[in-house]
Amino acid sequence: MLREIAAIVKKDLKQAKRDPRFLAPSLIIPFAFLLVYSIMWTSVGGGESFACGLVVQDLSPEANDMAGIIENMVSTTNHTWFNIERYDLETASELYQSTHLIGYILIPEGFGANISSGQKGMVVLFINNANDDVVKNYVHRIEVAVLLYNQGALSPDFNQSNARVAINETLFLPMTPSNLEYMAAVGILLSLMTCTIASQAMLTATEFETGAIHELLNSPASRLAIIIGRTIAAIPRSLLVLLISAPIITLSLNVFPKGNPLLVFGILLLTILALAPLGELIGMKARDREQSLLGSVLLTVVGFLAGGGLAPIGLAPLSFRIVLLAIPTTHSIGLWTRIFFSDTLLGLWPSMLFLLGTWIVLTAFAARLMKKEVERS
Repeated sequence: MLREIAAIVKKDLKQAKRDPRFLAPSLIIPFAFLLVYSIMWTSVGGGESFACGLVVQDLSPEANDMAGIIENMVSTTNHTWFNIERYDLETASELYQSTHLIGYILIPEGFGANISSGQKGMVVLFINNANDDVVKNYVHRIEVAVLLYNQGALSPDFNQSNARVAINETLFLPMTPSNLEYMAAVGILLSLMTCTIASQAMLTATEFETGAIHELLNSPASRLAIIIGRTIAAIPRSLLVLLISAPIITLSLNVFPKGNPLLVFGILLLTILALAPLGELIGMKARDREQSLLGSVLLTVVGFLAGGGLAPIGLAPLSFRIVLLAIPTTHSIGLWTRIFFSDTLLGLWPSMLFLLGTWIVLTAFAARLMKKEVERS
């Protein structure tokens, strides 16, 4: 079986060398995506609307003034980032713990009494830190609101030595990278995913167009050996595109992986293993190069966006997040960004096992379809 696998790998690599057009979508898509995203982020500012809570336990005029300034600073902007709504403490805490709120501000009882008596009032800020850019923007607005209150809503001179109000900030989640850093990291993985699925789909479709697939299927090689050999051939083919895309992305955006190089390579390898059979299935169903290319690109883009390509899925509702966890690209992106930005083994095993399981299931399914193809021919 090993000899059969080696022969199939050699054959597929020769075919890829003769027809390197599979590299084009693998380079165009991630760079176009990064360009559009960078323009959107720098010119529009993201355009997202994140839910925030405000809990006012104190009924004093001072608390009411503080709440009014906070609501104005958070929700009234050129680009609507946040919408703020008042809740009682129990409701705000539940929504915050379930990540339905990006954060909430608490003005506790005694706020006005402390200020009236010359003591410092306290505003408590709870932050669900699922996105660094969002959190920094959010915290900055609350800090400005407090600054304006301390300065009587006049032009502040930033002298807070005699400030009447202070902020106590609590982070619920660990710090995450900025949006641009995140996009640079996943742009590299997008290049690999596109190459893995598109090249495998085009290779299989080409063999159907030329009739070479029937010679392969009628050979003594087992169906399992054929699928495994073709998947192994996808590894160097997919890594080849990273020799072009990775240096350009990392050097132009000044974002470099901090994790263990072996772990980084391991995640790339698992991604290829999990996605190559998908390309095989697309090529077997399309049987046409153009249609297989279109199908593989659409599948890659949809899987990339749904799996957390634009933003970490921690921002998605819990019910939707459960559905996303059934997609292999979700686990690939989650593992990749975690290892790219930190050197850790915590929480990696479930996603790694999921990708391995995906490879095994899809490989068995593709082998079964090949068997049916032989019987049909």
